Amino acid sequence: MVARGTMLLVLLLRASALTPPTLRRPSFFAPTQPPLETRPPSAYEDTDVEARLAFARDGLCVVEDFFDEETFAACQRAARRQKELKPETLESVAVGRLGCFLEPRDPVVVALSRPDSVERLRRICGDDRLEPADFPVELRRYPVGSSMGWHKDEVLYEEPQLEVVLTLENTSDSQTRWERADGSVRGAWLPPNSLLLVKAEGATHGVTTVRRGDRLIAKFVLTASPIKLQAWYDNILSYQAQP
Repeated sequence: MVARGTMLLVLLLRASALTPPTLRRPSFFAPTQPPLETRPPSAYEDTDVEARLAFARDGLCVVEDFFDEETFAACQRAARRQKELKPETLESVAVGRLGCFLEPRDPVVVALSRPDSVERLRRICGDDRLEPADFPVELRRYPVGSSMGWHKDEVLYEEPQLEVVLTLENTSDSQTRWERADGSVRGAWLPPNSLLLVKAEGATHGVTTVRRGDRLIAKFVLTASPIKLQAWYDNILSYQAQP
């Protein structure tokens, strides 16, 4: 009986030794990485380090690939459906630019106003007080011949607002240029799905003349103050029909 038991034990040990590694169960204690889409906002911190540093230094930064592909595609489709873009009626540093205000239910507005989008923008700018402003999101097109001169964004609220420019399409040869804190000037062609973040009365910036193609953007405003200045009331008339 002892010999047979010993033989059985030997056979069992040999069988376990021959078990292919692929059939072994994984450890329940092995660390797992959550899928990208389920990560909390803090997961973007490493990606946005450069943007945070630039904004802290210059009051302006660029964030590329802000939205996931599906969300951005929905934004582009909605923007392309907008046909009623009008010349601005307000005296402006922009030349030849067309635009309109978007409805709150528009996919572009919804995407920019989402809690995760706002939280990420707060982190980049280092201001947890920022909330979507009551100034409507603007859709703007730069056709051939249009440009925007050097300027600082006008303050609309008691505290200078954060202006967020989402590039929806850009087939133009135009560059966005801005002055950095050290006085140097930087220029860049901003790709679709990039955000330009700039604080009102902050960095001086402008857009070079479009010689070919065009550029389609949306401007979104975040504020830490509900108190409007006269400039808010002036700018809300930007697309009123001229008499």
